[in-house]
Amino acid sequence: MSRMVIAVFAFFVAFQCCAQFMATRSIGQALYSVAYVTVPNSTIAQQIAREVVKGKYAACVNIVPSIISMWVLFHGYEWEDKLEEDKEILLIIKTKSAALDALKTKVLSMHPYKVPEFVALPIESGSESYLQWIDKQVNP
Repeated sequence: MSRMVIAVFAFFVAFQCCAQFMATRSIGQALYSVAYVTVPNSTIAQQIAREVVKGKYAACVNIVPSIISMWVLFHGYEWEDKLEEDKEILLIIKTKSAALDALKTKVLSMHPYKVPEFVALPIESGSESYLQWIDKQVNP
């Protein structure tokens, strides 16, 4: 019975390592990322989405309408105690990690905010066919 438990455990560990390797293809560095960007309206959302997909900075952009963002105002070097709230549109952008710097430069060049949100996270796991599709769509 203990050999069976060890075999199952070894299989599980090997499977997890294999899955992580397929998502990152290198230890510690994800090949794919998702970026989150908020914009004030649908016109700007569509302009940015079209440009980054057409320019091959991203494989896909989801436009999520009507989110509500809350933040505290910052002027100069001091935070104010005033809580702001506004409707925004969220862009969820899928890309290669190698293309993040170029994507960020492109998005920020088109963005109307003085302090635009551009936050990127590694994709730790995904369907292999989807990740391969990202590979084909994005030029790093």
